[in-house]
Amino acid sequence: MTVAAARPHTTAVMGLLTAASVLVDRGKAPTNGGWQGNPGTSTFKGYTVLYPFTGLDEPASLALFHDSFDFTFQLTCVGATQDQAAGVMDAVRAALIGVTPTVAGRIAYPIYPVPLNRPIARDDAVAPPVHYGTLQFHFKSDPT
Repeated sequence: MTVAAARPHTTAVMGLLTAASVLVDRGKAPTNGGWQGNPGTSTFKGYTVLYPFTGLDEPASLALFHDSFDFTFQLTCVGATQDQAAGVMDAVRAALIGVTPTVAGRIAYPIYPVPLNRPIARDDAVAPPVHYGTLQFHFKSDPT
């Protein structure tokens, strides 16, 4: 029995976002995202931060108890303005919704959004403030 790992699923999502020219990194801002010089007076490149969940192993049959894998992940989309954060969110949605990722050794199914219905928020804890929106997505995979 082979138990699915979350890391290859995260890598697949990273690949889809990178292919769509979305600046992304795992758990931190990408090095080429954000302020490109002095904060507030330079160009800000919008970006997203990927936070993978650990995933859930589920039985797809009575014989195999941990073969199907449910993978959920969160993306925090950041912009200098609310409009820029919304633009990053739109680019992320376009890159992921309905797309079937490629996960080594697995048969993956299309990605779909998890409803969160959270507003784009302003983060005043940093100077100058930035805006961010949060999205969650989900897909399943089975062994090949």
